[in-house]
Amino acid sequence: MLVTALGTSAGIGRGVATTSFLVGATTLIDCGSGVGTLPVERLEKIERVLLTHSHLDHCGFLPFLADCHANRGGPGVTVHSQPETLAALRAHLFSGALWPDYTRLPTPENPWVRLAPLAVGERVALDGGVATALPAAHSVPAIGWLVEGPRRAFAFTGDTGPCPAFWDAVSRVPTLSDVVSEVSYLNRDSASAERFGHLSAEKLAPLLASLPDGVRLWVSHLEPGREDAMMAEIRATLPSRVEVAAIRSGDTIAL
Repeated sequence: MLVTALGTSAGIGRGVATTSFLVGATTLIDCGSGVGTLPVERLEKIERVLLTHSHLDHCGFLPFLADCHANRGGPGVTVHSQPETLAALRAHLFSGALWPDYTRLPTPENPWVRLAPLAVGERVALDGGVATALPAAHSVPAIGWLVEGPRRAFAFTGDTGPCPAFWDAVSRVPTLSDVVSEVSYLNRDSASAERFGHLSAEKLAPLLASLPDGVRLWVSHLEPGREDAMMAEIRATLPSRVEVAAIRSGDTIAL
């Protein structure tokens, strides 16, 4: 099973896109603008979206993905997330005001977008693996995800501030090989990070005490145009034992 980063940025601009990861051929984690890099033939194979939360940089391309399925006769997609997140999608993104309500079209009984609520700790079967919802601490209800493949496992924080429960959970996964963690702010802006439910390097560093040796740490959600400065500060702040790199669109993780 291969995880491919489609979009990993906190914003848009030439060469960057917002959050989405392709897991295998049929699953997305989040549905930001990175999804738009996939050809139509691959979009119509997507069966499910594991959604971390309701902010637009993580769900804004869901309507276009639904369009692809509707226009090409695809099977539609199932969106797995917390009830509060799904309620936000129904009330705003698929209200009928911004876009057709694909949660009720073509019929309420068989819509193009199916909303599947879950709680932290619940699992979703994937083609060749399993995903588990993990805790997160953001400004709106949010979750992270653990994806376990045939040989290795990968975890994604989603958007979050300090959440020890996430790191405690992933540290107990024996096959864990990679963690993708957001870092959205420079250390000088840690107060803003805390206010908006995000991380700076100095807020992330103590959380890594439980991370097993040999697990590779990837950083996502960097501010466009400040990536180099942020990564330099991250490397200077985090424990030297932690192998860390920025994850970019096109990077892959084999599970």
